Amino acid sequence: MKKFIITGSLSGLIVLTLLVTQIMSQHKSTKVTAFNASIKYESKSDLKNALSELQKIYSDNKNDYLINLRMGWIYYSQKEYQKSIDFYNKAISLNPASIEAKIGVTFPLSLLQKWDKVEELYKNILQVEGGNYTANLRLGQIYLARADYMNAKKYLEKVHNYYPGEFEPNLSLGYTFYYLGNTARAKELFTNALMLDGDNALAKSGLNLVQ
Repeated sequence: MKKFIITGSLSGLIVLTLLVTQIMSQHKSTKVTAFNASIKYESKSDLKNALSELQKIYSDNKNDYLINLRMGWIYYSQKEYQKSIDFYNKAISLNPASIEAKIGVTFPLSLLQKWDKVEELYKNILQVEGGNYTANLRLGQIYLARADYMNAKKYLEKVHNYYPGEFEPNLSLGYTFYYLGNTARAKELFTNALMLDGDNALAKSGLNLVQ
């Protein structure tokens, strides 16, 4: 009798384990399927259904980093900027070390002209990853737009040193040196920019300024 009870309990445990495993597998499959479907809809420029696929599973996955990150992106793509910010911030709260989420939220913040917050986020990123391309470039461009040329030079020189073959660092640093009065260096950078993008109007205008 004792052996029967033990065997019966063991069988019950196995059945329960298999049941739980099946349920978890189905739940995972639903999340993966919805996420993949969202990507496919976006590739067809169908943002409405790309978002709908995620909304179907969101209540069961509110604390999933990737889902919040992607919803932030989809809402941004739909020009619903405040909703985009909310989901990006949720992703950041779930993974405070995430650089991609912090860069992501700067997109809607920039379009809402919340430059102080954008600047804060880029500086936060640089505390973690001092050579980050996007943070250095965009911070430099923010200071360039403010006519704060010395601070612009600080960040743009750094990103140009790391990525001298990229168009934007050459162009932005070219204008920075132009406004600082170093036309020889500006000419060199504008020339580089045109080598990388021969039809760019801003690079052509910059080079004309220093001829």
